Amino acid sequence: MIKFNFNANVNIKNNGGTPDKKGLKMILIVFTIFILVFIISAISMTSFAFNSINSLEQRIDDYNKQGEAIPKLPVLKCKIYTDNTVTAPLSGQQSSLYLLRVGTVKYSKRLRKTDESFDYSMVIGYPKGTQISVNGQLYPIDFKLCIVDNPDTRNMPYLYETYATSHSTSAFLINYKRNNNQKIPALKNSHPWIDSFIEHNSPNNLILNEYIFKNGDSLYIKGKIENNKIVPFVEHMVQ
Repeated sequence: MIKFNFNANVNIKNNGGTPDKKGLKMILIVFTIFILVFIISAISMTSFAFNSINSLEQRIDDYNKQGEAIPKLPVLKCKIYTDNTVTAPLSGQQSSLYLLRVGTVKYSKRLRKTDESFDYSMVIGYPKGTQISVNGQLYPIDFKLCIVDNPDTRNMPYLYETYATSHSTSAFLINYKRNNNQKIPALKNSHPWIDSFIEHNSPNNLILNEYIFKNGDSLYIKGKIENNKIVPFVEHMVQ
C-alpha cells in the first residue's frame, strides 16, 4: 500500500540576492510611457470623432440654410446658341445642352412611405464654344455645375431617368425603380453625390433625371453677370 505523508515540510529558501532596482525602474518607465501613449491616443481619437461629427452637422446645417436661400437668388433667363451637339450620358441623344438632376430616395418605416430629394446643384454639359443669350447679349458658358430655377415649375419635363443602388441599399428600395448602375461610373467627377455613391459612401442610391435642350431653347438659371461672363451661384453648394 502506498502512503502519502501530508505533514511534509517544504522550505523555500531565499538566496539572499537583492532585487534589480535598475530593471524595476526601467519596467516602470516603459509601463508609464505606454499608459501615456494610450491616454493621448484615446484623447486624440475621441477629439477627432467629435470634431468630425460637429463638422458633418455643420455642413448639413449650412446645406439646409443654403437650400432655403436658393429661391431668393436672382434668375437669368437664357437662350442657348450653338451649332454643335454633345451626347447626353443617360439617353445617348444628341443635345445642344443637357442637365442632370441628382437625387436620392429614402424610406420611412414608421410612415411606410418613400421620399425623393434632389440636390439643388445640377450637372451641365454642352459643346465647346456654346453661348447663352441674356437680354439679347451673348455670353460664353464656362461651368460644370449650375443651379436651375425649379424645373418643376418651369415646365421642364425630364427626358430620361435612371436609378442606381449599392450593396447597402435598403431592401425596401432595391426595386423602387428599374436599376441601371452601368451608366454611373462614366459620371465620376461630375457631382459630389455621384462621386460619394461610386466610393460606396452615402447616399446608397441615386436618382438621375436628364433634361435635353436644343439650339434656341430657353433655360432659367440662378446666376449673375460679372466681367462679361455668366457666373452661376454654385458657390452656394456645400462641397
